[in-house]
Amino acid sequence: MKSTFLLLMFVANLICFQALAQTKPTQKNNGVSKKTSVVVVEEKKVATAASEVTKSAFDKFYERLSIGQFSVITSPTFEDWDSRYAALSPEYSGGTNRDSYPLHIWNQTNFGYNFGAKMKFNFIPRYTIFLAEAPDQAAKERGMIQIEDFLVGFSGVLYTSADKKFNFWTRPALRLPTSHGSRTSYNATFGNLTYQPEWNLTFTYDLTTNLQLSLWHIHRFWVYEDRFNNSRHRILTIPGFTYKLTDKTNVQAYFEHFLENNKNFKSINGKNPHYVDTWQNFMVGVAHDVTPKLNVMPFISSYINDVPYSTQSLWAGLWVAYQIK
Repeated sequence: MKSTFLLLMFVANLICFQALAQTKPTQKNNGVSKKTSVVVVEEKKVATAASEVTKSAFDKFYERLSIGQFSVITSPTFEDWDSRYAALSPEYSGGTNRDSYPLHIWNQTNFGYNFGAKMKFNFIPRYTIFLAEAPDQAAKERGMIQIEDFLVGFSGVLYTSADKKFNFWTRPALRLPTSHGSRTSYNATFGNLTYQPEWNLTFTYDLTTNLQLSLWHIHRFWVYEDRFNNSRHRILTIPGFTYKLTDKTNVQAYFEHFLENNKNFKSINGKNPHYVDTWQNFMVGVAHDVTPKLNVMPFISSYINDVPYSTQSLWAGLWVAYQIK
């Protein structure tokens, strides 16, 4: 009897629940339940409120800021591989191909600020890290790290062809001397160095999907005691090419030619012309993207105007570029 009563109660409950469901159907809004619709509306309100929050001045500045690091390791020559002497062109070294710098890493940290125009503002400290001791006392006084100078200027792509194959990039800037070496710059008779105006013009053309031709042309003037003249003037012309092997690896080759006027420099034969070839170097390397931000390129270089040409003319190096932000 008890079990029959419980069975009747269970059936009655089912009938009541079914009737209740038919009398109170679920309210929907365009196929979305009312509960879900409320949640969506609340999420939209939160997103709208977040977007309306005013960003701080620092946040706006940081969004437009880019930071990159570029380093170059310079080895000694292949002839003796003495770490006390980094390789140097025959003109600058008096024919020995030995620098007063030992094996070292030259660095520049590029802080760029995109202010919305084609040009970006750049602040670039440059410094050298010495990996060995130089033989003379003056070089030892440099310490392990030497600040070279600061570069302040603007850079950007001024022109791109309609087919995107040709690009013209430029960087007008001033190099501000920030060390004893950069202020005197081996021209003590001229007085202290005030600054160095520099104009970099770079042209690139994509000959094929894998081959790009490039030309760098740089003018740099040394201004002593605010006197603007060509007492020291350097013209850099660097043609080169980049050949893409894979999406991450390419071969790069450059011919570096420096033409310089410097009244305190003499050529190897003892003459003192107005402009001399102070640097003629050919280099070839293989660049590889280790990560999306890190690129390394080991290379072999040769001073092709070295006479007589020998293993003293050969040296090696490494480019390291890292995009911090």
